[in-house]
Parts: sequence; C-alpha cells; structure tokens
Amino acid sequence: MLSLIGKKVVAIKSWSSDKHKKKGFHPVFIMFDDEETYIEFEDQDYYSFHDYDTSAKVITVYRNKKLWEEMMNNRLGYYPDADENFVF
Repeated sequence: MLSLIGKKVVAIKSWSSDKHKKKGFHPVFIMFDDEETYIEFEDQDYYSFHDYDTSAKVITVYRNKKLWEEMMNNRLGYYPDADENFVF
C-alpha cells in the first residue's frame, strides 16, 4: 500500500462478462496514473474469514502494465467504467 503514495486515480473500472449490459457496474478496479498499478476489490470468502460480513472486500494491489492497458482500453468490452457505488 505504501507504493500508492503520490499516485493519482485515473479511472474506476468494473468487470462484466455481459458485453451488452449498459448500466449497473460496481467498482472492482481502481486505476492509477503510472499506467501499471491498480487495486482490485474482491468479495471476501465467507468461509475463510470469521467475521461473516457478506459485504467485506479483500484489497489487492497489482503492478501489471499489459493488463492495466487492457483494462483502460477495454478493447474486449469486459472492463466498463463503474457507474454504481461500492456495496458495503
């Protein structure tokens, strides 16, 4: 997380396997301005954690230039811009 200090958010992306869906995308990825760093929010595994919070997220920071570019360009249509709020 310390590697995020000084970086600027440039986009908030979602993921969808339905290329025809036009609305209702929840944030999954936060994209940063260095063109390789992004954060992914995953649902916490209900059985692995003992707080039993169904809205809890696991936050992972990645550095992958190729995947960052794929998500930002959204050539395949799987990474639309998020248009909904976080669900907590």
